[in-house]
Amino acid sequence: QFCIMGGQSSKPQQRVLIAVDGSSHSQNAFDWYRTNLATPGEDVILFHTGSLPNYLMAPTGISASDSDVQRANESLRKRVAQLEESMMEQCKRHSMQCRWKYADSLSPGPAVVDASAEEKADLVVMGTRGLGTIRRTILGSVSEFVSSHSRRPVVVVPPPPQQ
Repeated sequence: QFCIMGGQSSKPQQRVLIAVDGSSHSQNAFDWYRTNLATPGEDVILFHTGSLPNYLMAPTGISASDSDVQRANESLRKRVAQLEESMMEQCKRHSMQCRWKYADSLSPGPAVVDASAEEKADLVVMGTRGLGTIRRTILGSVSEFVSSHSRRPVVVVPPPPQQ
C-alpha cells in the first residue's frame, strides 16, 4: 500500500522484529536487514529471549541453592544488558530507530512468534545456523518453528558462504 504525498510515493511505516541472541547468525541477520531492507523511520524491535538454565528451573531431584539461582540470575541479567547495549549502539551508529524487547522463556521459537504478534510486526527477520537435515531434525530449528507458526512474514537469513 503506497500513499502519494507531495508528488512522491512513500511507504507506510513498517514495524520489523529482528530476533537477536548475540550469535554471529543473528548479527548476520541484523546486518542483512540493515543493508538490504532498512528504510528511515521504520520501527525496529530487537527481540531477545532467554532464561535460567533448565536444571535451575525444573525439578530434577537436585535442588539448586538460592545462591546458585541468584548467581545465574545475575549472570543472565548482565548478558542480556550487554547484548542490549551492543545492539542499541549499532542502531544508533546506523541511524536506525530501534527499541529493545526481552522475554523470559525457555522456548525461543514460540517466544518470537508471540512477540511478533504482540508487536503487530509487519516482518520478522532472523538468522539460522544452517544445520543439515539430520542435525536440524535432532536439535530442532528456531527459524523453522517461527516460519511455520508465525502469522507474520518471516525472512530467514542464511549464514554467509564459507570462505
